Amino acid sequence: MSFTNKGKILTIILIIMIPVAGITGWLITSSVLNSNTDYVLNIDGSTTVFKIIDTAQFEFMDSHPGVTVTTSGIGTGAGITAITDGVADIGMASRPVKAIENQTAGYQLKSFEIAKDGLAIIVHADANPLDITIDEGRAIFNGTISDWSNPIIAAAGLTGAIQLVVREEGSGTRDTFNEIVMGDDDQLEPGSSYGAGALPKSSNQLIKDAVAANDNYIGYVGLGYIDETVDAVAINGVLPSLETVQDDSYEIQRGLYLVTLGEPEGLAKEFINWMFSPIGQDVVIETGFINVAKTSDDY
Repeated sequence: MSFTNKGKILTIILIIMIPVAGITGWLITSSVLNSNTDYVLNIDGSTTVFKIIDTAQFEFMDSHPGVTVTTSGIGTGAGITAITDGVADIGMASRPVKAIENQTAGYQLKSFEIAKDGLAIIVHADANPLDITIDEGRAIFNGTISDWSNPIIAAAGLTGAIQLVVREEGSGTRDTFNEIVMGDDDQLEPGSSYGAGALPKSSNQLIKDAVAANDNYIGYVGLGYIDETVDAVAINGVLPSLETVQDDSYEIQRGLYLVTLGEPEGLAKEFINWMFSPIGQDVVIETGFINVAKTSDDY
């Protein structure tokens, strides 16, 4: 369905429905904008959420003349620091806000879950289908299983020493993986730390590219980054997908958030509300993630 047709659908919906505000519904607010004034909205943070917002910003600007949205994927932690310091209007986070972050911000951080995501362990596209448990995934990433010849993973048909590719410290994707797979989000407990020689990368895209180019590499990325150049690993017989995240059968999953300092107002509030509209949720689906509110196809 084209965005033009979706725009027509949204117009019809707005005419025949009374929108319901709130995080579980959607509302296109009355415009806070003066057409004679230029407005800029700065959004920084998670490289995972960036994949959604990088597309959404253009759709939003098309329907909001005079508005410029800028966005950059600098990592969840850096994005939350940016809104706390007043550098950004909205932060992007691929994990819940941490207690220490909220304390630093005077307990004023507000989070809005705009999408869901499955976090996929990925291997080279030449690998045979691989199915492991969470515990086996931890053993791979903490270095206990260090060679592709290990009987637990030999079915993949890969050879040589395993090269781990992981996200850098401060990444929300790393924090989620550490908490669910490694067993400790701070990696302080025995067995939770990554194996020696793990290569840190600053984005999902860089991890995917590294695994796609090297048949002994293994890493993890958000669901929206999986394509034909890599293969996802099944966890307890379940592959990551829209359906398996929605029905909770896939274990490594998370929410994706927009975060503000205090209750959002003005243009920030309008953008967040727009993300919960059918058009905003269409973007979530089209960028490979899972919607949390109705899309245009639901009407």
